[in-house]
Amino acid sequence: MKHNRYADKKILVYGAGVIGSIFAGKLFKSGLDTVILARGNRFREIKENGLILKNVLTGKAETYALACIDELKENDIYDYIIVAVQNNHIDAILPVLAKNKSKNIVFVVNNPLGYEKYITAVGKERIMLGFPCAGGERKEGVVHYFIGKGIARIIQTTTFGELDGGDSARLDTLLGIFSKAGFEPVKSRNMDAWQKTHVAFVVPAACAMYRFNSNNYKLARSPSTIRLMLRAIREGFRALEAKGIPVEPAKLRYYYAPLFLMTAFFQLVFATRIAEYAMAKHTITGKDEIKILNEQFLSLCAESPLTEWKKLCSFR
Repeated sequence: MKHNRYADKKILVYGAGVIGSIFAGKLFKSGLDTVILARGNRFREIKENGLILKNVLTGKAETYALACIDELKENDIYDYIIVAVQNNHIDAILPVLAKNKSKNIVFVVNNPLGYEKYITAVGKERIMLGFPCAGGERKEGVVHYFIGKGIARIIQTTTFGELDGGDSARLDTLLGIFSKAGFEPVKSRNMDAWQKTHVAFVVPAACAMYRFNSNNYKLARSPSTIRLMLRAIREGFRALEAKGIPVEPAKLRYYYAPLFLMTAFFQLVFATRIAEYAMAKHTITGKDEIKILNEQFLSLCAESPLTEWKKLCSFR
């Protein structure tokens, strides 16, 4: 293994779902002292069999014998705690993080409503923010995964930032750690706008999937549904912009390109295994989270009618 200049850093990945497992496995493989926190049956799986990742594009499987814990204690100190859980689980975790003494807590959590409860729980100075370009599914103890590279980065890129949008040595180190692990991360100077923008397109995309029972290949054959999805996303972007929140990253303004071009583009995108594992699989396991994100976004943008959005995103 090549020398890793970040090898002295101790990392805890809090959460052993798909994203947490991908993070932990790849960070461990890169030579970092990496620990993963899991619960229940997932904890037993990792303790007994190791953390198993299988690349959905190459079919290659790897097993990582990294440390696994089921409880974060007050004096368990890490250089970075990376919180990789669904939005609907964060409230139960914040009191645990509040008691822990680690200095850097990286929230990799869908969140369109801002960070006041994070600040209240753990203190503003400890908070960092991020989001992955990765996905997959966990099946029989194995995480079948995809990490976005190349053209997939048009849609989303693994991104990290400080709460205030500034530069810092700890952010540069975090970016270096994830770069070494193969994620090709970038820095955002406005993670709050980034996360609001993310919800503005991920919720309509998920709701379009739900019309076809999360079958992305069937969605690819429905240009009318894709057009509705795109109109809903544009409504979401405009609702954010009306509140003074920019589309972040700015490259996502390509959603305003002519509708017929965007429809054709997403027909191609949805007809791929990348879409299956980076998008469709999450809509199955993350439906409760998508419902909550839909409610949160509608609350955030209550002044906007969001007609097309509501036509597409109706949960019963």
